[in-house]
Amino acid sequence: MAIERRGINVEFEHQKLRRGKLWLLKSVTMAVALSVGVILIETGLWVLAPVHYHEWMLWIPDGHIQGRAAPHQVFHTRDGYEVRINSLGFRGPEYDWKPAAGTLRLAAFGGSSTFCYHAHGEESTWPGRLQRALSEALHMPVEVINLGLPGFDADNSKINYLYIGRALQPHVVLEYDTWNDMKSFRMLARRPIRFAGVASNKPLWQEIARATQIGRHVRNLLYEMELLKTENYYTSLEKEGVEANQPVVPAALQWARRNYHDFASFALSDGVLPVLISQATIVAPVNFKKREYREQMNEDLVGMTIPILYKTWIELNGIIEDVAREKSAIFVDGYNAVPHDFKHLEDSIHLTDEGANVLARAIAETLLRDARFLGIVKRVRNVSGPRTPPASVSAGPRQAYRFS
Repeated sequence: MAIERRGINVEFEHQKLRRGKLWLLKSVTMAVALSVGVILIETGLWVLAPVHYHEWMLWIPDGHIQGRAAPHQVFHTRDGYEVRINSLGFRGPEYDWKPAAGTLRLAAFGGSSTFCYHAHGEESTWPGRLQRALSEALHMPVEVINLGLPGFDADNSKINYLYIGRALQPHVVLEYDTWNDMKSFRMLARRPIRFAGVASNKPLWQEIARATQIGRHVRNLLYEMELLKTENYYTSLEKEGVEANQPVVPAALQWARRNYHDFASFALSDGVLPVLISQATIVAPVNFKKREYREQMNEDLVGMTIPILYKTWIELNGIIEDVAREKSAIFVDGYNAVPHDFKHLEDSIHLTDEGANVLARAIAETLLRDARFLGIVKRVRNVSGPRTPPASVSAGPRQAYRFS
């Protein structure tokens, strides 16, 4: 009996081993089949339906501003154009701390709409186009340093000027913000002090997924679903008694005013001419009933219905213009200079190449009509004496400049 039981146990162990091997074989076969299927789908998408998708930028902590881009990284936009980050952590080539003699230096501040993710090359950003326009009109070397980074608002921009911008010794600084400022307005109703967030990098699994066509297609599908939810959600809020449909609190607008006021004051204290620019956007009454425009207006969830978003935008435009007048800064009406359509804007605020060209020309034309700016140009050409506050600069006889 013992021998018989031993035989039964051995046979059971053999069957268990065979089942284990069979399960392992099936698992390996399924894994191989799944891997082959994924490879075939991925290859097919790359060949037949590739999704162009810009890579995320890697950030490093700064200690003063939201963060800086990791120096010397190179990535490509969704259209395949190269973006280079210099040693300072900003877009563009390397710059000496001091401009060369006879070179006019401007520094541009702002968020992603200054960084210009969608531009087809460095020269197609609005700072790049402004550099070319001024250089051609003035017939002299001009540098426009791009110190904008995605997510920056006017609060970050003024600190960015203090810790980075002023060290580059610009003659003129340009401030171009609005949308990112408004993202904080609802929060300021509950907490009067705003602490700048810290930029963070994506988790590893997203870093891996972004490199695949499958990941990019899934991401775009989820994005489209989110846009539809957003549109339905905000449309339902356009009624009385809902916070999103209420005007923003005065403290929020006062916070924005203080940031622009500080930016201009800091520049003027250094003898630098500040230029405040209202932001181009599709947020305009002409687009309120167009579905594709409404979806984009609500994309970033700034806590406002479209009517309130527009009302707040116009109020902020007025604040920027008022501060420019109060501080003897130059005001450029970017909001009305750039048409509110998808020919000139990729989405709510990011400029196409055509939009960047229109904005750059509007800035250049405004500068070239201003006696304070022309006085700086004259001084740089002559390379004479220390800088004096722009408000006291006299340009002498007005000169006429034309674009070629």
